Amino acid sequence: LDDLAGGMTRGEITIIGGRPGHGKTTFTVNLIKGFVENGKKVVLFNREMTNVEMMKKLIALESGNLSYNMIRRGIFDTVGLAELESAKKKIIEKYSENKFAMFDNLKDFGSSASEVKKFKPDVIVDDYIQLIRPDNPQEQRRLQLESIVNNYKWLAKSTGSCAILVSQLNRALESRVNQRPMLSDLAESGAIEQVAENVWFVFYDYKINFARSKVGANGIEIIGSKVRYGNSGSIKLGFDGDKVKLYNTIEEFKEARNAIR
Repeated sequence: LDDLAGGMTRGEITIIGGRPGHGKTTFTVNLIKGFVENGKKVVLFNREMTNVEMMKKLIALESGNLSYNMIRRGIFDTVGLAELESAKKKIIEKYSENKFAMFDNLKDFGSSASEVKKFKPDVIVDDYIQLIRPDNPQEQRRLQLESIVNNYKWLAKSTGSCAILVSQLNRALESRVNQRPMLSDLAESGAIEQVAENVWFVFYDYKINFARSKVGANGIEIIGSKVRYGNSGSIKLGFDGDKVKLYNTIEEFKEARNAIR
């Protein structure tokens, strides 16, 4: 991913786009885990998901053995409860309040910017920008999104942060024969595309073409459609949605699964 993107730089914006159920949040959570493990301070704005649900995903990811579905339903045996407690302790230590902060109760950009200036993160993650309440509700939606993305650009520059903004895609792609996402599929694409240095799409082919998928249920594709300082292209990663886990390759996922067996 670093080779594809040319690395992320402070003061710049990366957009992550995808349709519901294609793994955007899983991809985002794995990025956050990597940032924190590399000593970066991260702030996360949960616009759609609650902090509680995001914490369940972090528990599943950090555990490696508990499934997200199991955690959501609260179904644990003795071994599972011990694993849960172990994951909680790991999270308390790794995602301490001076390294990681997340909010699910901020509706507008201004209140989010205030928290960024207080916390001084290396990385800002916003999931997702279409749910930010606009300053002027009477404006055209295109102008509202343009204002939000431009404000994020200036916030990233003024605070020396890297901003990762999750975006929904238009439903129009679902009516196409080829449903691989492209830049024009971004909701209000012109406003978003112009400002961002990177635009990545998360594409889970199995969700659409489960009978004909070339990568299968445990493969996900990250498509770099706009990469200002790297190379556009795509990479295939191993994907375990219920464990909220991505692997560097599909082969790596298979090796991990066989090792558990």
